[in-house]
Order: sequence, then structure tokens, then C-alpha cells
Amino acid sequence: MLMIAAAHHPAIARASDDSIDIVPGVAIIPAPGWTAADRGPNWVALSNADSSAQLQVAVKPTSAPDAVATLQADIDQLSATAGADLTNVQPLTAPKTKALQGNNFQQEAFVDYTATAGAPQGPVPVLGTFSELWNTTSRQTAFVYYRQNHNATSQAVNDGGAMIASML
Repeated sequence: MLMIAAAHHPAIARASDDSIDIVPGVAIIPAPGWTAADRGPNWVALSNADSSAQLQVAVKPTSAPDAVATLQADIDQLSATAGADLTNVQPLTAPKTKALQGNNFQQEAFVDYTATAGAPQGPVPVLGTFSELWNTTSRQTAFVYYRQNHNATSQAVNDGGAMIASML
């Protein structure tokens, strides 16, 4: 799995010195050099130091029948949102699932993709992963949208994975 972000908002509540609360009970620990770029009531967007990689997480309940259906619905919604600045989304793989050993989430569905992202300097090709973390009991999900441009290092991918693992 490979492994998204935006502008300015109010101060971000932290669950501890290192973590950022997304919703009660679910927090993310930013990787070194990553900062919160934006946030809303149930989501946070993080960016690495040179903005070559971004990670966005939205936590919400779902009524979809499974993690793959939820993932596809979230990808479709993101792709249809003009403000997301993401076009030409092309999956590189079919969605895959795996079991997780987390307190917050026990299943993950994910798909790697390429796309074009809007940027101040013009459209930029990006590579990334869409992930859906699922709590099989409460049906709470976390939609994770990760992207990186050609300037990102392999460390950005490792950072994305570590931040996702911090939410489990």
C-alpha cells in the first residue's frame, strides 16, 4: 500500500502532546515533519514539510454493507467534489482488504491510484492510496486519502503508513 491536505482553520485539539483528535476516541499521530494543514468537525488534513505529500482522514458512521462498498462511495464522493482538486482518478489495482488488529478499526479496504491534483503552479500528477478503515462492531469508518507528487521521497510513504497505524 502506498499511502492528503489543504488550508487554514482554528487551532487543532490534541488528544496528547503528539496526537490530533479527529473525533472522540480516534486520534492520529503526525509523523515527524508533518503538520495539520486544515481540519473540520470529523476530519483532519496533514502535509509533510515540503508539501510533496498529503494525508487526509475523515471519520464517520456508515450504512454501507462492507468496507469495499464504503471505500468506493467515498472515492466517488471525493471525485465529484470540485474543491477536492483531484481529477482523472485512475485506480492502479482492484480494491484489496485485510484484517487489522486495532481497538478502533478491525478491517481495511484500499486501492492505489494515479490522478491529477490542482496546485498553485498548475495541475500536478500524483500517486496515492485511498483507504477505508472499518470498525466491524460500531460501523465507524475512517476514509484516508493519501497522495504524493514526484518530489516526495520514500519516507513520505512510510510516514503515511505510520500515521494510519497510529489510528488503529
